[in-house]
Amino acid sequence: MRCLTKRKKSLRLLQVIFQLPFSNSYRLKNKLKRSFILCHDKNAGEAVSESQVKREEKPKKKPDARDLFNAWNSLDDEGEPDDLQGAEAWTHNEMPEQPLEAGDLAFAYDEWDKDLSDFRTSWCRVIEKKVRQGDRNFVELARSRYRGQISSIRHQFQLMKPENLQKINRELDGEDYDLNALVDFVIDKRADGQQSERIYTKRLRKQRDVAVSILLDQSSSTARTITRNPLQPYTHPGRRIIEIEKEGLVLMSEALEAVGDVYSIYGFTSEGRRNVKFYVVKDFDEKYSTEIEKRIGGITFQNNTRLGAAIRHASAKLLRQDSRTKLLIILTDGRPYDHDYGDARYAREDVREALTEAKMSGVTPFCITVDKDSEFELKDLYGDVGYTIIDDVLSLPERMPNIYRRLTS
Repeated sequence: MRCLTKRKKSLRLLQVIFQLPFSNSYRLKNKLKRSFILCHDKNAGEAVSESQVKREEKPKKKPDARDLFNAWNSLDDEGEPDDLQGAEAWTHNEMPEQPLEAGDLAFAYDEWDKDLSDFRTSWCRVIEKKVRQGDRNFVELARSRYRGQISSIRHQFQLMKPENLQKINRELDGEDYDLNALVDFVIDKRADGQQSERIYTKRLRKQRDVAVSILLDQSSSTARTITRNPLQPYTHPGRRIIEIEKEGLVLMSEALEAVGDVYSIYGFTSEGRRNVKFYVVKDFDEKYSTEIEKRIGGITFQNNTRLGAAIRHASAKLLRQDSRTKLLIILTDGRPYDHDYGDARYAREDVREALTEAKMSGVTPFCITVDKDSEFELKDLYGDVGYTIIDDVLSLPERMPNIYRRLTS
């Protein structure tokens, strides 16, 4: 009779489940299945027909959601997970927090939730780490490939570097007298004796006051191969987008070294909100060297694109610079995406909010993208801060210095 009672209760619960419109609980179904199996094992000799169950059933009650909730709220977590939608699905798909490696630094940043119309406080963990050194030959091959362009770029950027001396008047000391200040000195001395001692001039070299950060998208989408000939895969294997972007970094480094602007190079990938990896290729206080060239050679593609958190961290590092002009150049091949980054609209709203924050704090963001198939979305995402689309990916290395020159001239 105990088994019969348990079967009756299970049948009633099944009726509740299938009559409720929102019920799709795999976990509960598995529990009921196990209860039937246990009853059958304990009472193999006791056969209970469907007609007997029906005769002993009480009058049907209306479906009660509390029964379903009590079964779902059980501490027994065996069985398949329930189907989830919306924000519940993002939470369910969250990646576990990965441990920090030696030398890593972790930072917490808010993330904008369009549904809440508010920030999720300390929602993302950004892990700052150095790029593992690769082969320096990549940089040497890039210089060889773009030998003519590099020579032209260096010449053009050297012309941008101020060479003239600026005359500054009314200084306490200097290499010459300021005639106007000297006349005022004599007049004031005879009038009331309150003359100014600033009667000299100086000549100082003008300096550009620009700091720029280049933020490189290293997501798996940059592994796409272009210009591959399917009929000649060995002689014309094509080139990955990430390799072309790295060549762009080589040419930009040559240009920035020529003009003398302070600059940094970063890359980023993500595996969920707790594992946004921010790679330092070259920081502001580092000199361009063989080690930096090895880091450029070591850049590789991996994982996803949680762009909002990367923008916030790059902006925070850029704001520590004393330069009057602070420029953030974002180099990407597509749209933001991550495992738990919500739907496409959620991700775009967070990126737009991060760009707005950067702009209001004094950083000028600008996006360079090779995603020519989504111009409408790019305009929606970057329209307020500026962007450009590179139709021919192979021209990216040559065009990056020219874009920078227009932004800072």
